Amino acid sequence: MKLRTFLAIATALTAAAPALAGPIFVGSWTVDQGPWWDDTSVAYSGQDAAALLFGGSASDYSISTVDDQAADIDHLTWVSTWGGACAGVFPCGTQVAENFSQSTGGLYLTPGDTSAYVTDWAQGPQYRNFAFRMSAAPEPASWALMLGGFGMVGGAMRRRKSSVAFA
Repeated sequence: MKLRTFLAIATALTAAAPALAGPIFVGSWTVDQGPWWDDTSVAYSGQDAAALLFGGSASDYSISTVDDQAADIDHLTWVSTWGGACAGVFPCGTQVAENFSQSTGGLYLTPGDTSAYVTDWAQGPQYRNFAFRMSAAPEPASWALMLGGFGMVGGAMRRRKSSVAFA
């Protein structure tokens, strides 16, 4: 394949479509897997807890309270509320926005503070949060360059092999 033809194909593929991105399930946790509430714990939003547990930054994540299927993401998270939020009924968890956090100086310290990662009121498997991270698909241009490179290497090897056979 001539270089000019290869570059024309790569350029056409680059303009054809942008890279597609989609959420990839990375893991889950229950609210009560966090530290005990009276240890002056940090108050985590669902996205903050996902970043703590799975790496990266909070904005990398979408959280769901439904299941591990990307089509079902509801952008909510289960939290425990310091002092309870269900009129004393135990266990008790509350669904809030995935980035919601109410805290006292960033801590789970006073009544009304919330955390998606603390052992307090929201105990049990029914308070499971599912984390999804955005993942980009390879761009068409990247595929074109990679395949073109393989073709050029194959062609060079073929020419070399045929020249060695005649020597």
